[in-house]
Amino acid sequence: MGNILARLLLFVLPFSSPFMSQGQDSLTTGRPFQASHTVFAGVQIPLNYTLGYRYQFSRRLSVQAQGGLIAAPFEQYTLKLLEGFGLDPDLSRVIDRSFRQGSSVSLGVTVHANSPWYGTLYGQYIHFSAGPITPADGLGIYFNQDFSGFNLLNSPSFVFNLQSNLWVAGLRVGRSFQFADSRFGLNTELGLGKILTTKNTFSSNRSAVDALGVTQRLYGNLDNEIDTKLGQYGYLPTLNVLLTYRLN
Repeated sequence: MGNILARLLLFVLPFSSPFMSQGQDSLTTGRPFQASHTVFAGVQIPLNYTLGYRYQFSRRLSVQAQGGLIAAPFEQYTLKLLEGFGLDPDLSRVIDRSFRQGSSVSLGVTVHANSPWYGTLYGQYIHFSAGPITPADGLGIYFNQDFSGFNLLNSPSFVFNLQSNLWVAGLRVGRSFQFADSRFGLNTELGLGKILTTKNTFSSNRSAVDALGVTQRLYGNLDNEIDTKLGQYGYLPTLNVLLTYRLN
């Protein structure tokens, strides 16, 4: 039995890693450490497309910065995910129906294990805009009821736009794979972020209406309502798949 296992190992080993290694070059203690610069691009499902840069300045630590574009179909998936954590479906429906564009920026500090595994603490800023939103939509968010049947409130003659800014903190755990004899690699990550706070501003197509005190109070109430709901139910788990390229 021992001879059979030995022969199997001798046969399998040459084929087990010709294409990918486990990304441990920078952690190998037998050679002097050299700082590395890496760029990466990929997707953070269900949030956004992303592009970033990482600088590893020690065997154990690196810093990274990345930006993201929130575009179809990610805005729908993100809202459905938030609904799963308890986000009000009326708010989700209004944002989904009127979503225009979104972007994100994040900074992170990564701790590397003596293996392909690593963990990243990150902070993220997300911005998105939505509109046009009718008064019926706004009242529906505030009162958790459907006002779309009221023609006066659902008229396109008076609509407003929403600009939302979200601040998120979270943790990612990932594993890196380095293509053999190549500067390219692949990182896979699981992340969990929490929306800490939001700032939501509104403007309508009627500047005179915006200036009214009652309108400003409505905008303030909507801001508080959205902030409360997103803060309470705003968990953002992600699956990240990133193609990496080592610059040196």
